Amino acid sequence: MTTKSKWLRFAVALVVLMGLVAGCTGNGEIESTEEEPAAEAQVEEKEPVALEVWILDRVGADAMAAASQVIEAWAAETGNAVNITEGNQFEMLNNIPVAIPAGEGPDVFMTVNNYVGGHYLGGLIVPIQDEFTDADSYIPGTLDAFTVDGQLLGVPIAADVNALVYNKAKVSEAPATMQDLVSVSKQLTGGDEYGLLYQVDSFWYSYPFFSAFGGYVFNWTGSGWDTSDIGFDTPEGIAGLQYIRALVDVEGLMPADVTWEVMDAYFAEGKSAMIITNPSMVPSYKAAGIDVGVAPIPVIDGVGSPKPFATYTGFSVSAYSEHQSEAISLVQYIGANVGKPLYEANSGNIPVYSSVLEDSALASDVELAAWMSQLEVSDPLPNIDEMNYVWTPATTAFLTAVHGETDVATAMAEAQELILTSLAGIE
Repeated sequence: MTTKSKWLRFAVALVVLMGLVAGCTGNGEIESTEEEPAAEAQVEEKEPVALEVWILDRVGADAMAAASQVIEAWAAETGNAVNITEGNQFEMLNNIPVAIPAGEGPDVFMTVNNYVGGHYLGGLIVPIQDEFTDADSYIPGTLDAFTVDGQLLGVPIAADVNALVYNKAKVSEAPATMQDLVSVSKQLTGGDEYGLLYQVDSFWYSYPFFSAFGGYVFNWTGSGWDTSDIGFDTPEGIAGLQYIRALVDVEGLMPADVTWEVMDAYFAEGKSAMIITNPSMVPSYKAAGIDVGVAPIPVIDGVGSPKPFATYTGFSVSAYSEHQSEAISLVQYIGANVGKPLYEANSGNIPVYSSVLEDSALASDVELAAWMSQLEVSDPLPNIDEMNYVWTPATTAFLTAVHGETDVATAMAEAQELILTSLAGIE
């Protein structure tokens, strides 16, 4: 074959090949088939990552172990790794603003809702709602505790709230109203024993009665806290603190200077029939031989139901994490799986995941039902940074008023003025 013939045959073949290519390009079905392997080749499996996780002793030692098991189960299921550090609640949370920006903090950490606002303001935690798919699985109001400015900043795992805890050997059934409670308490008070004993001069412990009359810290608008609307120096707020003071100086139910330690010791020793405390204390009372009953704080006839503060423990994701998608996956997994183990750890962690509460073992738990009833009638502790400017004025107002050092109206007016002045200084 001559060179000329070879080139002629090559040219014909080239033309035919180009026609075929053009035909494939014009046919959508064939084109898709040709390109699909290339697209598949671009999809790569993500490499496993390692997440640093901090757990707080707030939930109790046994509950920390339960949480660690759930976290490790997530790692086993996903092929990722976790490095868990356990420690003191206050030390770890106060270290977050230093450790995270320095690159020495966790990807995921246990926190409490009243820290969330400050950590968000400091750019330390990241909103997770775009990747969070489990919102409908939580009891009403729970996710609000981790929401600031419309941003979901963590996943709650347990609630905590104060309620009425009583000794069934002294009070066979919880009083239905505060009027009944006062009457029963007077009958049981004498010598070194009391019917009702709690830290009455404390803003935290007496807040339920303040709120029953309509007192509040910041007004909840339904979508956020209105920090310009404070419910201290109002007729309702003043009436609430007057009622608290009257428990001491009119009803004579308890001394004004009851400390938490005294309340705890007297109830454990059987010297107090009723106290106001949270679920974490119940196991120690049972261990001391007290037949413990739990009930919501009784309603005040003609006024309303006392609403204690409710706090929520959960997990947030560091804004500095290099693996935020995996971190969000982890906190969502924890929220869905840790509720029952935490409660069964007998450390007073109230479940907030709906399906956990439907579990047959928990649904028949009378004590848990009482805590849940109180949680339904509670005020979430404001999770915004402005709450830090409330504690000192509020504590001073309750302390001085209950001890009779200041009249109630003056105490409330001074507290509100100081709070508003402090907040104006940070704007």
